Amino acid sequence: MKTIQLHIRFANLSKVVPSPYICKNSKNMKKVLFVLLMLVVLLAIVPLFLPKTMHVEEEHVFDASIESVYNHYNDLTKFTQFDAWSQMDPDIKINYSSPAIGEGASYKWESQDRNLGTGSMTISESKLNEFVLYDLQFGDMTGNTTEAIFQRLDDGKTRVIWSFDSGESGYPYQIFNVLMKGTVKDNLKKGFANLESLLQKDSSLDNDNKDINNGGFMLEERPAQKLFGVIQQTSTDSDEIETAMSETFGLVRSYLVDANSLTEEQIGKPVVLWKQFDVDSETALFYCGFFVNENVPEVDDFEFINVPGGKYLTTIHQGSYRTLDITYEKLYELAAVQNLEISNNTYDVYLNDASTTEEKDLRTQIFVPVLN
Repeated sequence: MKTIQLHIRFANLSKVVPSPYICKNSKNMKKVLFVLLMLVVLLAIVPLFLPKTMHVEEEHVFDASIESVYNHYNDLTKFTQFDAWSQMDPDIKINYSSPAIGEGASYKWESQDRNLGTGSMTISESKLNEFVLYDLQFGDMTGNTTEAIFQRLDDGKTRVIWSFDSGESGYPYQIFNVLMKGTVKDNLKKGFANLESLLQKDSSLDNDNKDINNGGFMLEERPAQKLFGVIQQTSTDSDEIETAMSETFGLVRSYLVDANSLTEEQIGKPVVLWKQFDVDSETALFYCGFFVNENVPEVDDFEFINVPGGKYLTTIHQGSYRTLDITYEKLYELAAVQNLEISNNTYDVYLNDASTTEEKDLRTQIFVPVLN
């Protein structure tokens, strides 16, 4: 009987006095609850202090004309040659609108790089030599804009203010704005550096350099020649022009070789004789063919075009066909400096095969007729 009573007393005592294990668990539970409560409070308060949008702005002064700098921003085929994001993936796929220049022009990209993904950019507004405003879409994220503002300085240089503004976003995407701000700033700076390199390469054509194989220019007497080819009319879109050229060169070469038994030596290099390139009407008119001395029958659209002899201002453009106009602009500037009166009917001779040559190694000799 006493044993039973003692057992009962012990049992009752255990209900009154908590064990050390129970006390420790209770304290840990309170800590966990406190931490969870603080996290809830932080999640509620932190978004109030995070920016809903991101604004990044950088500026740079280029030792180049405002026309040349503006042209690189207003032409999307040129823009993607220096834009840092476009350079991140060498296998990026870019599809340009037609035309790809000026207000309303756009391009779409697709990349396996998860940092790039898919997206599009559209020139929403542009004003000659003053500014270019773009709308950007990254995947499903819309409302992003970027703008380049141009200022002509007294010393002939050009200041560019380049900014990026993200669309308004809520939590947790606000954290993304904070984390990405430094990356965006760095990419704007890289874009400036890339454009600086392109502009310096363009300016290498100077008055004292007569070596056309090394970025120089010269005046050359050219004999009268006969161009055998086909006339083409396209828009001023680079892709459309390149496609028309490639197809036409193939047709003309086939006719000369297969139907007339001419050798490659008799045919020579492909030539484009420009008759019209009107940005306002978005119309390009040009002959594609080869200089041929042999008698070849003119049939259907195949015909001879007389190219007059005389004095020509010439240089060799190296690199993408898309940037030929930059070299042309430099030649025109040099002609003005030397008081040379030039005319239309310029022509290009394509010195290597684009299908087997890397774009950076392409060489094109430009000939601009001089009248005086």
